[in-house]
Amino acid sequence: MAPPTTSAPMAPPRELIPDALAEILLRLPPSDPASLVRASAVCKPWLRTLTDPAFLRRYRAFHGAPLVLGFLHNPDDHDLPRFVPDAAFRQPRATAAAADHRKCCVLDCRHGRALLYDFRSCEFVAWDPITGRESRIPDKKVPGVYTNHTVLCAAAGAGCDHSGCGGGPFLMASVGVFRSDFDQVDGDLFSLETGARIPPTDSLYLEYDRYAYSLEVQPAALVGGALYFVGSHGTLLRYKILCGRPLLLSLVKLPKRKHLGSVVAMEAEDGKLGFASLYRYSLHLWSREIGTEGDASWVERRVIDLKKLLPIGSPKSPVCLSGFAQGADVVLVRTDDGAVFAIDLKSLQVRKVHEMDGVGRCIIPYVSFYTPASGVPRISTKYDQCLGPKF
Repeated sequence: MAPPTTSAPMAPPRELIPDALAEILLRLPPSDPASLVRASAVCKPWLRTLTDPAFLRRYRAFHGAPLVLGFLHNPDDHDLPRFVPDAAFRQPRATAAAADHRKCCVLDCRHGRALLYDFRSCEFVAWDPITGRESRIPDKKVPGVYTNHTVLCAAAGAGCDHSGCGGGPFLMASVGVFRSDFDQVDGDLFSLETGARIPPTDSLYLEYDRYAYSLEVQPAALVGGALYFVGSHGTLLRYKILCGRPLLLSLVKLPKRKHLGSVVAMEAEDGKLGFASLYRYSLHLWSREIGTEGDASWVERRVIDLKKLLPIGSPKSPVCLSGFAQGADVVLVRTDDGAVFAIDLKSLQVRKVHEMDGVGRCIIPYVSFYTPASGVPRISTKYDQCLGPKF
């Protein structure tokens, strides 16, 4: 009987050429971050590629605008989570069990961070709902008269495109109205790490005959280095911020229309200041234009008939304008049965984001790119030297 033949051991598979590997990984869909996490676990060269800052810049540029990965809200049922992932977004298992802050109040979400208020500890919380990273600032650092709070990248207005600054320095901007013989609108900036208070250069004084000035409880829009809050009396409150320093407060009057409806401040498609208004089933998109002599006026750019886009069961079924996803050019609307729809303003494609009873009236989109480097500390950049402490 012939002795059994032994085959030569198989050679290990050849490694991919680095450029070819990068081109393959570049095409992994950002809507499925779990695939990116699995790819990073294959071997160290793949992990190095997926966490390389140069590759991440190419990845964001290749896929264009960031995605709406979910939304935050203050549900009627206080035991429901504050962050609701998009139906098409498969959250990595490692981060899906992160604290969801069910006892907190959602205030804002921008540049990869959500801003909440924890009533139990009396603290503001800057929280990344994907990675679970958070930073807290005691409430005593913030004057109680302030009613609107916004979280933003400390490099806002200094050249950062905010596509990957989730781990960098962040600030919290707060505004409010002091009641007296007149209304004094004031604001401050706070470092989320040290709680250092930076007052504005001046306050804004208003006086109305019948009703006091107030601000809507909804997120502000960041356009051209300024925050715009929706206020009463048909106005937007403009809060200018430059290189981490607060400047003057001023008012921008909205166009006088009999049926303007609900209003959400936003960045227009051309990068200028804009707002969306919803009256019945007509979504109106406005942009602020500056004339040759410096005079500003509002121009109605588009009117979208939601009856042709949304699967509304009854003609009398109310639709609520709930939020705007800056950077993704997506408007969120909610129907009375708890369905949340995302409307792409460029393609007019409609996608059901979620359907659940008890969805809060104000829906704040979470817009970001998620990569395996999301949990890696951010590399220092030129902005860190002039923009204060890191988050």
